[in-house]
Amino acid sequence: MKPALAAVAISLAVAVFAAISLSREAKRREELEKRVATMEEARAGAVPKEPPETKAPGTRETPVAPPAPGQPSGAPSPDPRLRKLEEQVARLEDRVRELNRAAEGAAIEEVAGLPAEQLWQKAQMALQDRLTGKSDALLREFLKRFPTDPHASEALLSLGGNQLRVGDMAAAAGFYDRVLQEFPDSKQVPYAEFYLAMSVIGTDLNAGKGHYERAVEKFAGNPYWQAAALLNLSSAYSEKGQPEVAKEYLKKVTTQFAGNEQAAPLVKEAEDALKAMEAR
Repeated sequence: MKPALAAVAISLAVAVFAAISLSREAKRREELEKRVATMEEARAGAVPKEPPETKAPGTRETPVAPPAPGQPSGAPSPDPRLRKLEEQVARLEDRVRELNRAAEGAAIEEVAGLPAEQLWQKAQMALQDRLTGKSDALLREFLKRFPTDPHASEALLSLGGNQLRVGDMAAAAGFYDRVLQEFPDSKQVPYAEFYLAMSVIGTDLNAGKGHYERAVEKFAGNPYWQAAALLNLSSAYSEKGQPEVAKEYLKKVTTQFAGNEQAAPLVKEAEDALKAMEAR
C-alpha cells in the first residue's frame, strides 16, 4: 500500500474507532443517568415509574472496536469529546456506588427488628423494583439473622441472580454453590445447578457441562428447563468452535421434547438453529 493510502486508511480507522467509542460512552452515560434518576427517586421514597431496562450479561449495543493504530489499549482517548464523556460516565458510576451504599444502610435500618417473614417480603419488593443494592442488603441481612429459614436457599438464589445480571460471574457462582452445599434438599437445587452452569461455562466448559447435565436430571418432569439446559449447552459448544457437538445437543432437544407443549418454543428454537447450521 502506498504511504498516502496507508495514511488515509489509518485516519479512517481512527475516525471509526472514535465514532464507535463516542456512541458507546454516550449510551453508557444515558443508561447511568436513568439508573441514577431511578435510585434518587427510590431514595426519596417515590416509586420509580419505569425501572431502567437491564440487559443480559455480555450483550452490547455497539461492538467493541480494537484500539486505533498507535493507541495502546486502555490509553486515554485523544478525542476531547470522548474524554468528556468518559469523565461523565466515571462520575455517574461513582454516584451509583454512593447511592447503593446509602440504600444498603437505609435498608438495614428500615428492617431492624422485623420478623423473618416481613423482612423477606421487604427483600422481595426490592427485587421486584430492581433495586439491586437494597435487595442485596436485605437478602444478606435476612441470611445473617435467619440462616435456617425455609426461604434461605431462595435468598441465596436471588443474590446469585443479582450478581449474574451485573455480569459478576464469580460472585454469582459462589451463591449458587452455597445453595448446593448448604441446602442439598432444597427445591432451589435444580435452578442453582442451571445458573451455576451459566456462571462458570464461559471459563470452564467441562464444569458448566456437568452442572447443566445435573440440572437436566434434577429438572425431571420439567421439560422446559431440561430443554433450556440442553440449548445452553449447544450454544456453549458452538461458541467454543465445536459445531458438531452443538448439533448433537440441538438434536436431543428436537427428539426428546417433540410434541411437548411446555418445551415447544425451545424445540422450535433448536430446529431453527439446526437449519441455520446445516445451511452454512
